[in-house]
Amino acid sequence: MDDNTKIPLVSSEITGIWNSYMGENLLICKLKHHLNSVEDTDTLAIMKYTLDLSNQRIKVLTDLFNQEKLPIPGGFSDNEVNINAPRLFTDTFYLQYMAYASKVAMQNYTLILNNIARSDVRNYFSKCIQEYIDLYNRSAELRLSKGIFVRAPHVEVPKEVQYIKDESFMLDWFGEKRPLLTLEITHIFSIASATILRSAQLIGFAQVSKDKKISDYMLRGKELATKQNNAFNSILAAEGIPIPSSSDLYVTQSTVAPFSEKLMLYKIMIMCSEKIGSLGFALADIQRSDLQSMCIKFMDAVMKYAKDGADIMIDNGWSEQPPQAIRHENLVEV
Repeated sequence: MDDNTKIPLVSSEITGIWNSYMGENLLICKLKHHLNSVEDTDTLAIMKYTLDLSNQRIKVLTDLFNQEKLPIPGGFSDNEVNINAPRLFTDTFYLQYMAYASKVAMQNYTLILNNIARSDVRNYFSKCIQEYIDLYNRSAELRLSKGIFVRAPHVEVPKEVQYIKDESFMLDWFGEKRPLLTLEITHIFSIASATILRSAQLIGFAQVSKDKKISDYMLRGKELATKQNNAFNSILAAEGIPIPSSSDLYVTQSTVAPFSEKLMLYKIMIMCSEKIGSLGFALADIQRSDLQSMCIKFMDAVMKYAKDGADIMIDNGWSEQPPQAIRHENLVEV
């Protein structure tokens, strides 16, 4: 059998390893500070496990970039992290964040794997997915044992098979809304739960940022997240369905930045991308027209917010350009 690792990387593979490098690099920087401030020994063990795996992935990816004679992303260095800064988030946040990070990675890496041809790159992403599955399961068991696993709502469903009788099941602009599907409840719950964690980071970053423009931008993001979550929660409340919440506020009183302005703002850009993705997945599944309109409206608002953040990144020279195709006509010198 031919060794297909000798064939050049295609666009999807270059994108995959570039995005993976940036994501793992960012996670390493965050974990370096979190490990220096976490108090719970069980959470510490999970974070150490995650950091070790991320460091291993960076080594594999660096070898791939060198092998293919591609530039290694600039990413983030140790200078972006103040490991001696006081803790900005609680241990509960750290553990919830580990679960959240694993869910996002499982989803993103599965999407990447679906477009990979070369066996060595497929093996890398397959291994990543399995490791993040393991991380999620570990964090789930620990959250259950500590009583902080915010579970999806329990609802009663019909005991008999039912069939849709008319188009009002979906096109319900007028008249009474039908009950939510369990799939729709799942999407709303997932988006709302993730937004709680994102909001905590926006509050924390705004609290420690020394750049007023960036701090104001973070607070604006928090207001947007609250507005959107209130809208989703009102849908659940109208159905008598429990609303996701946490008894922990997640953010401490520290005003010392554990990360650089660049790293914090980049993380917000990643969060925007994740929010747009989750709304897009929801939009593909939900069938109630009011929820569809809500998702479209929120996606538009998040994209506009992300655009403003990207402008700040560019103005400060912090926005690293992803790989792009060469326009050969621009290389002509005659």
